[in-house]
Amino acid sequence: MVQKWPNRQLEEVCAFQNGLWTGKRPPFVTAKVIRNTNFKNNDGTLNLGDVAEIEVEEKQLKNRLLEKGDLILERSGGGPTQPVGRVVYFDAGGKFSFSNFTTRIRVRNSKELDSVYLWRYLNLLYLSGVTEKMQKQTTGIRNLNFPEYKNLEILLPPIAEQKKIVARLEGLLGKIKEAKRLRAEAQEAAQDLLPAELHRIFTQSTTPHKQHTNKLQFIGMSGSRQKWEEKELGEVCELNMGQSPSSSTYNSNQDGLPFYQGKKDYGEKYPTPRVWCSNPIKIVEAGDILISVRAPVGALNIAREKSCIGRGLAGLRSGKSLEQGFLYYFLTLKQKDISDMGTGSTFTAVSKKHLENIKIPLPPVEEQKKIVARLDSLSEKIKNLREYQKSTASDFISLEQSILHKAFSGKV
Repeated sequence: MVQKWPNRQLEEVCAFQNGLWTGKRPPFVTAKVIRNTNFKNNDGTLNLGDVAEIEVEEKQLKNRLLEKGDLILERSGGGPTQPVGRVVYFDAGGKFSFSNFTTRIRVRNSKELDSVYLWRYLNLLYLSGVTEKMQKQTTGIRNLNFPEYKNLEILLPPIAEQKKIVARLEGLLGKIKEAKRLRAEAQEAAQDLLPAELHRIFTQSTTPHKQHTNKLQFIGMSGSRQKWEEKELGEVCELNMGQSPSSSTYNSNQDGLPFYQGKKDYGEKYPTPRVWCSNPIKIVEAGDILISVRAPVGALNIAREKSCIGRGLAGLRSGKSLEQGFLYYFLTLKQKDISDMGTGSTFTAVSKKHLENIKIPLPPVEEQKKIVARLDSLSEKIKNLREYQKSTASDFISLEQSILHKAFSGKV
């Protein structure tokens, strides 16, 4: 029965050893040192893709070599949304040590305590928020209250019972791990859906139509190749290159138009203006397509309001023969090509001429509208799918906690 299982403090059944870093007293030896960054899998396993190799004191290294079955505790570090207290299981071959931001936990008696059982239990403490209550923050770094951590108690059934619990846990948690893998594959597939459809629609045949050299064949909505006229962007849309006004016209009190410069702070999410411009020069209207013409070249967005744009951006507005949505989706497909057009030694930029010379297929406007409606619908479905996948991430965490909790209360 569960009530007959004793509770023992961690420091009674485990030995703790703080890690090392670069030493001061020779002789020195080169050592592979596992750091917090090797915890990046966030599932209690190690990622050894970028293990640091550093010079350490030979004397300090001798009693800080890892053995299979050792656990490594993240004692300091963490982040704004990531408490310290993560624990990873070491099962690699070769000589490895661990950094001074971590602590090695080693089972004192393997006949009394199974290391995998201990690992799973300590991860339950982390996932359920127990260790988060034991930390304090100094100079931006979270530190674990180590004496309090060592006083934590662990339920200690007979070793045979521990191994049964571990075997059952590995089976159940293995299924969750596989579900996570499939979910990650689904996320990747969702990300590829729109690019694949854009490529299908806009992919041109290798040979121009024999009778009309200015017309190429493209995949239409029916799936068959259609002869679409091809024109340069400069012929079918208005292209407005940004220009920064005098800095004396900038302000932070929302006087004038929102000012967007672009550059590195410009991306997929529409940015909140940091400054306003009371004497705007280059203006875009709501609905105009914005394209970054300086690094990162090719980033796209839609202007949500009348704005002033600086040298890092250009605004595009389609003419009568070109649907604005059709233009946006075409440019989405061409982002990589536009990025490759960027030149410059000081900073990468693309010129107005380069943008105007980009050739765009031009089906009839009614066909464009059908294509835009199809792509809008697909984009909405992808958005909903991503939101659903994001919501299921917390479900996996809750399920893991539930399984671990039941296991260590004798219900699994």
